[in-house]
Amino acid sequence: MKFFVLLSALFVSLSAFSGWNEDFAELKKIPRDYNDAGSICEEVARLDMQRAYPGPQYKVEVGIAYADEERTIGELDIIIFDTNMNKVYKVAEVKCWKDVRGGLKKAREQRARFVSNVHSNKVLQFRSTSTGQYYEQNQFQNITEFFSIAQKGSEAVGFDVELNYSLSELKQYRKDMIRCQNRGECASPYNKKRAH
Repeated sequence: MKFFVLLSALFVSLSAFSGWNEDFAELKKIPRDYNDAGSICEEVARLDMQRAYPGPQYKVEVGIAYADEERTIGELDIIIFDTNMNKVYKVAEVKCWKDVRGGLKKAREQRARFVSNVHSNKVLQFRSTSTGQYYEQNQFQNITEFFSIAQKGSEAVGFDVELNYSLSELKQYRKDMIRCQNRGECASPYNKKRAH
């Protein structure tokens, strides 16, 4: 019996490793700054959402800030555009926190703040935090779903979607990406070198 339990654990570990190899191959092409602890979670979530909402009908973006005339109000983590309609279809907040319940509370607060602002009479600006591209306010008016994403095991606490990796695995993968960028083998926002 112990043999089968060990074999099962080994299979799960190998499957996760195989999944990371695929994700790593995709992530190494993207010049993302991984100094922010949540960045790896956002990028892995983006890959998952691209698989769930493939092009050309959908386009998945990471990091769009919204602001009024005075200040930045907040930032949307994952934005899924319906390219046929040229509108935002869904938005997700990504929170890979040690305190999973605290992360869910924060995601819900951010959702409420966004909904309140987008349905007010304010004129808002929407801008990509990575490319600087601006988006029209009317693209964000009719979002059909706002959901939450976190690390493996988070659905039991109330998150809508969980990633395939635990928090400790994601921390290690973030370190892997930083080391890869430092070696010049992965794209970096600092040297703009694209990895092959």
